[in-house]
Order: sequence, then structure tokens, then C-alpha cells
Amino acid sequence: MARLTDVLPGFKDMKMNPLTLTFKHKEIEEEFLDDFHKKSLMQVRISFLLALLLYGLYGLLELYFNVELKSFFWLIRFSVMIPIGLLVLVSSFSLDFQKYRDIALSFCMILFGISIIAMIYLSPKPVDFSYYATLIITFIFIYVFVSVRFVSATLTSFIILLLYEVTALWIIKTPGSILVKNNFFFVSTNIFGMFAAYSIEFYARRDFFIARLIEKNRLHLDFLNKDLEKRVKEKTTQLKNTNIGLEKEISFRRNAEKQMHQMNLKLRKLLNDTVGGLISAVELRDPYTAGHQKRVGQLVLALAKDLNFPQDEQDGLKIAAIIHDIGKIIVPAEILSKPITLNKIELELLRNHPVAGYDILKKIEFPWPVAEIVLQHHERLDGSGYPKGLKDNEICRESKILAVADVVEAMSSNRPYRPSKGIKLALQELEKNKGILYDTDICESCIKLFREKRFSFE
Repeated sequence: MARLTDVLPGFKDMKMNPLTLTFKHKEIEEEFLDDFHKKSLMQVRISFLLALLLYGLYGLLELYFNVELKSFFWLIRFSVMIPIGLLVLVSSFSLDFQKYRDIALSFCMILFGISIIAMIYLSPKPVDFSYYATLIITFIFIYVFVSVRFVSATLTSFIILLLYEVTALWIIKTPGSILVKNNFFFVSTNIFGMFAAYSIEFYARRDFFIARLIEKNRLHLDFLNKDLEKRVKEKTTQLKNTNIGLEKEISFRRNAEKQMHQMNLKLRKLLNDTVGGLISAVELRDPYTAGHQKRVGQLVLALAKDLNFPQDEQDGLKIAAIIHDIGKIIVPAEILSKPITLNKIELELLRNHPVAGYDILKKIEFPWPVAEIVLQHHERLDGSGYPKGLKDNEICRESKILAVADVVEAMSSNRPYRPSKGIKLALQELEKNKGILYDTDICESCIKLFREKRFSFE
């Protein structure tokens, strides 16, 4: 059995520089930068806007602990830094923003770092200590949320750190013991931040590479199909024109059918390999998600059989179930495995996974509406679901089955942030909300499967 590390592409396979994380092929690098810019631009805008709000709100604290310098600090905050930040935010709507995105964001963050260092220098002790935390938050924001490349994020943060060191040593003349303590936190934050930024960019690049490879294989398969169709037509025309007899025509048709059968086998193998690759990509990021998808697939198949779905629809529904959380590959691994409740920003990133899954799967020509099923699996009958807030008849039946199976498995399994609630509570959830959140017939079928002991998770 092949190991997961043998299946997923590494630095050598992707021809990627392990230090700078750039693809050696200029064409692939340009495609990635364009794709990454489009996918992360909204996150950058939201994160940058929140950073400006937070930076401004910190100014309110100066009403209480830094009254003497409040006016000067507010001048820095509201007359200089926030307008600069807003200028960068507005420029992100420019068509040319991608060309100077990293430079603009990095330069803006350096200016913010300088303003905080200036506040540390100007504030009397012990008030100045309150600004050190702001500097740490700035480092975290640069590495994790601003979505600049790993190299740019590292250079930006180290320039700010160097400016602090110069200020602390030669201007403030910070005592050695305090300087060592401050550097411990600053350097630690930068080390962890570098690791986070490196991981985020690596996984983004690898996911892009896998998607590009899948698309390339699909195009090649389309070419083979068209070439086969062309050859079949040419042979058929040749047989009709030469009138060589019914026996040769039958023989040719048999050969053509054999080729079509072999091509169908290749198509099915490619489909299975594609799905296997997607599952492996999710498993590497989050083992909980991979096991969850497998168990949801078991329950979905049992429900489809109990509800008398045709065999072909059962196959499509099972494929959708075992990759329904593929969109979580865009979510940072630290969020997926976080042992406590997610904050609003993290929850918003997580809730975007159905759309991300749809964007990945819509490029693959499945014989079933797999991408649409995945997109709608968190929708609810009363419109309280996401991402589109669809209601009853607007939701496809396959997604309604997937939603019920997803809820039952999630409640009955352990998660990083809570222990299992058990099958009993999961079935009570279906009883309570059937006809409200979940389809009544599907809920009753699921409850019957468990209570009659005709199904259990493996």
C-alpha cells in the first residue's frame, strides 16, 4: 500500500525552490501568482480593513492610560497611518494592484511598525509596555493575514524587528534584562510566524499544482476522446464507401466497442485516481476531515439504497460524500485542529469551504453534479444554511441526504474542540429538526436505519 507521502507531489515533483517557494518554470509561477491573487484578494481587503479598525480602536485606550500624549498619538494614527492604510485598501481595487501588491502591503506594514516603535519611544514607563503587544500583533498579521509571499513577509517583519533593535539599543537605551525579555517574545513570534507563512504558501502552491495537473489530465483525456471519435467516424465512412461487406463492418464495430470499453475503463480509473488524490490532500491537512468524509460516504450510500435511488445516482452521491469537505484544503491547518471555539474570522474562513470545494470540483467533468452537491451540503430547508441561504426546493435532493449524514457523523464523532455527543443525541437532532432544517423522509430513513440496527459506522 502506497504511503501518503509517496502520493502527494514534493518539491522535486513540482520543481519548486524550497527556500523561496517559487516554481522554476516561469509560466507556472505566473499562473500561480495570478490564481493566488484572485483567490486571496477579498481576504486581504477584509483583514486589512479589520487591522485599520483595530489600530484606530487602540487609540481609544490612550484616553485612559496615555492622556498627555493622546493628541500627538492620535495625529499619527488618524492623520497619517490610517489614511495611508485606506489608500492601500482603495488601490487594491485597481486592475494593476497585482503588480505592486507585495511591495505596497509590505511598505504599509513597515510604516505601521515604525509608528508603533515611535509610540514605544515616546511613551513614559510603564505605559510604553502596552505598545509591545501591538507590535507582536503586527508581526502575526504580516505573516498570517496580509497574504504576502513568505519571503516578503519575512523581510518585512525583520525590517521592523531591526528598527526596534536600533531604537531600543541606541535611542531608548533599554536595560539589558528588559531587552532580552522583549526579544524573546519578538523573535519567538517571528519564528512561529515564518513557519506559518511558509506552510500557508506551500500548501497553496501544492493545491494549485494538483488542480493544474488534474486539469491537464482532463484536457489530455478530452483529446483522446475526440481523437477516438474521429478515428471511428473515418473507419465507418471508409467501410461505407468501399462496401467491403457486412462481416468486416461487424468486425470493425466490435473493435471500436472494445476501444470504447477500454477508454471507459481508463476514464473510471482516472476518476478514481482523481478522487483518491483529493482525499489524500485533505487527509494530509486534517485527519479528522478525511475520516469524517469516509464515514459520511458509508451512511450516504446506506440512505440512498434505503430510499431506492438508481445505482448510477448512488455512485455519484457516494463520490460527492467522500470528498464533500475538499474545500477545507484552503483553511489553515491550525484552524482545522484548533481545540477551542473559533473566532469570527476563523469561522468565516471555515464556512467558505463549500464554495472552495465547488471551485475545485467544477473543473472536473464528473458524470454527476458532484460540484453542485458539495456546494449545497450546508444549506438548510428554512434558509438558515450557507453559503447561499437556499430553501427547501432550491436544494438538490442529493445535498439534503449529504446534509443529514454529515450532521449525524459529526455529532457522533470526536472533534479537536469537543468529545463525541453520541448517536442518540444525533438522532434526537434529526427528530427535533426534521421538516425544519432537514428533509423529513431522509431523517426518518436515517433514524430507522440506526434503530433497526441495519447500519453502523465502521
